[in-house]
Amino acid sequence: MSEVRRVARNISYLFVYQALSRLLGLVINVVLARKLADAGYGRYSVILVVVMIAGMAADFGSANIIVREVSRRREKANQVLASALLLRGLTTVMVALAVLVILLAGGVGGDYFLPLMIATLSIIPTSLSTAIEAGFQGFERMDLSALADVIFSLVLTAAGVAVLYSGGGIAAMTVVYLAASCVRLGYSSLFYRRLDRERGGWSVTRESFAHLARESFPVLYWQLISLAYYKVDILLLEWLRDDAEVGRYAAAYKLFEIPVMFGWLAVHALLPVMSRFQNTSKEKLFTLFEKTLKYIWVTGLGAAIMMVALSAPVIRLLFPPEFEPSVDILRVLGLAVPFMVGTTLFGNLYIALGVQGRMAKWSLLSLAANVGLNLLFIPAYGAIGAAMTTLFADVLSFVVFYGFCAYFLRGVRLREVFAAPLAAAFASLTVLRSLSECCELQALAAAGAAAVYIGSLLLFRVISKDDMGYFRQLRNGGGGTA
Repeated sequence: MSEVRRVARNISYLFVYQALSRLLGLVINVVLARKLADAGYGRYSVILVVVMIAGMAADFGSANIIVREVSRRREKANQVLASALLLRGLTTVMVALAVLVILLAGGVGGDYFLPLMIATLSIIPTSLSTAIEAGFQGFERMDLSALADVIFSLVLTAAGVAVLYSGGGIAAMTVVYLAASCVRLGYSSLFYRRLDRERGGWSVTRESFAHLARESFPVLYWQLISLAYYKVDILLLEWLRDDAEVGRYAAAYKLFEIPVMFGWLAVHALLPVMSRFQNTSKEKLFTLFEKTLKYIWVTGLGAAIMMVALSAPVIRLLFPPEFEPSVDILRVLGLAVPFMVGTTLFGNLYIALGVQGRMAKWSLLSLAANVGLNLLFIPAYGAIGAAMTTLFADVLSFVVFYGFCAYFLRGVRLREVFAAPLAAAFASLTVLRSLSECCELQALAAAGAAAVYIGSLLLFRVISKDDMGYFRQLRNGGGGTA
């Protein structure tokens, strides 16, 4: 199977399974918002953010390194995975104990202590299962990895809806979250045993363990900074405003994450291919990167236009009236989609090149800017200020990460990759604003804006014959050296 067919197959599996997973996630979040109201939903969102940060620390940044190492040396997959499971086993226990100590020392109680401790326990099965799923990705079995998300979401949604309609609250939902994580671990373990791979070789050597830890730590540093970058706004909103405002912001952010997640899936599906191209042909690697960056930018801008156009009817359809402020929050967040996904693509290029240690300093700069802008905007503007900060900080991160890659990408045609799609998006948003003022049906205005965007892309010849020739060459197994 040629590279492009493998990638297309993997992306198709990821998109289908993640569409189902996101639909299930949307259902449980809508039920949570309706049953817990904006304040209760805000508290639940804060708990999940804390657990996500703890879980990221427990993973020790090893997921992408597992993918890279397994894709390069599949005969060593069991040894790589054994080292990863040992590493994560040690780190999850330390992180769980650290969370307990912090909660006790900080005097956290009331609505947070018990749910936080229950939810923190879920990082143990989650960390082990995602290590195995990284092995699936190294074998380019993205279907098995994506199916794990579906199973988790299905259990969480079915059990969560039953619990909430039975009168359960936040603590009961964290128990459901823990149970769904254990089911996910069981699935991942079972299907890895059935994977077509070399048998044996589960021993952990000092060299393999040290290599994994050494290579993973810079990624951990980057990922923790990135996660703090993406989630610090919720924590600062909780500190500077109130639970209700956190709930409204979290509702908009859940919808914003849907197109972002699909972009991330496409980017991560390319990591094994980029890692192999790094070993075989730098020219192929940078050509693939340029084409991917171009189409992420095009589709990301399209997603941003649709989010601006449809935020009002979607929020009003899904959430109760007290979530009306989420409309403007979602419009601002939507503009950040292409920048957030593009920055992740740059991060994967760093990993493929083996220079992941350099990501941390640029991520730290972005985090500092994000925290500073949040502290400036949230007291004055609340949740909409947090959304503005997300947009500004994502633009900064994109520019900074592109600047680091500029040497490798000196052959990129900037007008074709960036300027022409941006001009098409600007024309589309202009039409959208005009139609929104004279048309009560937001769906009709959105359709008009989409038509203008697609027409402008065709007019500017953004989708070129060169691109089509490149993908045909990849499909035919030629390596795509356009």
